[in-house]
Amino acid sequence: QAERARGKLIREVRDAFEVDAFVGNATDWEKVCVGNLVGIPVIVVPAGFRRISGAPESSRRRTTITTGIYAPPEHDHIALALAMAYQSVTDYHKQRPPIDDLGPDDRIPATPAKIIPPRQL
Repeated sequence: QAERARGKLIREVRDAFEVDAFVGNATDWEKVCVGNLVGIPVIVVPAGFRRISGAPESSRRRTTITTGIYAPPEHDHIALALAMAYQSVTDYHKQRPPIDDLGPDDRIPATPAKIIPPRQL
């Protein structure tokens, strides 16, 4: 019975899909789970960076903002084509967020090497 109900839901979603694709929150787990249930393809693409909440004001650390491109069931190629088009005009997929207080193009400061003797058994 569950598979019959799922099949009916898939048909209803397919018939109700009035756009070729849409952009939405890729971390809204309710949408993602329903999408998985009915076979809505989604591709997640990076869309920038934001400050990490609770990080010290002086910190340069950032976290990636992502977005999802959703397509109708069995139309994965549409989501993929849109993601490729988006990435061809942006460079977010090539950027890396700073970690600690180092940015992606910063040099790591040289520190003297420590020689650690082997442990005595």
